Amino acid sequence: MSDSTTRPHQPTDTPPRRGLGPWMSMAMVVGTLIGSGIFLMPAVLAPYGPNIPFAWLISIGGTFCIAYCLAQLAKCIPGGPVSYMTSAFGEFPAYFAVWSYVITIWAGIAAVALAMAGALSYVFPATGTSSGIFILAAGSVLILAIINLVGIRTAGRVQVISTLIKIVPLALVILFAAGHVGGGHPLQPLAATPITGAGIIGAASLTLFSLTGFEVGAITAPVTENAERNIPRAQVWGVAFTGLLYLGATLAVLWLLPSAVVAQSKAPFADAITPVLGQAAGVLVACVVAISAFGANNALMLGGAEILHSIARQGDLPPAFARLRANGVPAAAIIASTVASILLLTVSSAPSFVEIYAFVSLVSAIGALLLYALCSAAAIKLKRTGGALGTLLAVIAILYSIAMFFGAGWKATCWGIALALTGLPIRWVSRRLWPTRPEALAPAAPAGSSA
Repeated sequence: MSDSTTRPHQPTDTPPRRGLGPWMSMAMVVGTLIGSGIFLMPAVLAPYGPNIPFAWLISIGGTFCIAYCLAQLAKCIPGGPVSYMTSAFGEFPAYFAVWSYVITIWAGIAAVALAMAGALSYVFPATGTSSGIFILAAGSVLILAIINLVGIRTAGRVQVISTLIKIVPLALVILFAAGHVGGGHPLQPLAATPITGAGIIGAASLTLFSLTGFEVGAITAPVTENAERNIPRAQVWGVAFTGLLYLGATLAVLWLLPSAVVAQSKAPFADAITPVLGQAAGVLVACVVAISAFGANNALMLGGAEILHSIARQGDLPPAFARLRANGVPAAAIIASTVASILLLTVSSAPSFVEIYAFVSLVSAIGALLLYALCSAAAIKLKRTGGALGTLLAVIAILYSIAMFFGAGWKATCWGIALALTGLPIRWVSRRLWPTRPEALAPAAPAGSSA
């Protein structure tokens, strides 16, 4: 039976579930972009020398083009990426893309929770055991689930506070570099590596993963106040601000410390500010990294729940995922994300998991790239690019997403597609066991209840 003959098409409007204000929406974008990975990025990029600024500019430019497409779609179509892709390509392609993205979110929550636990183990060495790391990571996921279950505004406040805190070390290192120059001290040269196309692309592929996550702003459109205005602003300005902050902070660390030292550092930001703040710098940065990771996971938890709720309203998941509590929260979706993420953490505690998990993290990025490419293509098909220049930016966004598929490698790409296919039997079963549209079974929360 085809979808078109068994049920009406899923509307792209959304129930009146408003909660996130303009600053909360901005924090969703910036706070998800600034996770834990950026704090090691100077060490990863150090060997690339003068290729680094070109790599960052390429990644920032490509990401900005994708954010621009999402912003243009958000102005005209309510409901977030699921609605954009459904309007342009139909329910099946939209489902395939967002299910792949859901897996990305679950893997991301587990990885970032481990990073948070690792940072806390620096402050509290007694928790540095395998069991201690797991307890901290799983406990943080449970706390985030409770925060999101309490209400959307609560999650939004946590996001604003954590975002402000995580900006501190990035801004500090830029100020220290400026003070270094102002004091007449010479800056350290970048690594003596020739500028080549391969070097720029290689460095750009590494920066890509620090710039994923901005789409959470668009995903949370159903729970954002005045979404048609606040989401576009958050997408464009959030990506531009964070990208430039990343570029400045990375170069600042490499200008303050010899590149050979940075390349071997486990905490480059702490090492860069230690001469000014002393040994307390290590503890400060570790605490900020933990808070940064916690904030990023807060946005991922909310975004993952909204994705599950959106596809459940299309009838592609059991109707429980489409139901809302009185405060406008999709409880079943939050619980499912929590359980899946903790299961991934359980697997990660195995001794042989380190290399496998690194590969899974790469595979998980494929889901985000698929979402980026289809949303950018949707902007063109729906003629929501804002003009000729916008269409050019959309084309660049598609080409950039495709290029990053190749950058991830065929093995990771094939695995990413295979994981996306696991959602097909779930969709098939859901549509046959529950043929009635879920949104008809569960009334929307009353307007303003989430606030």
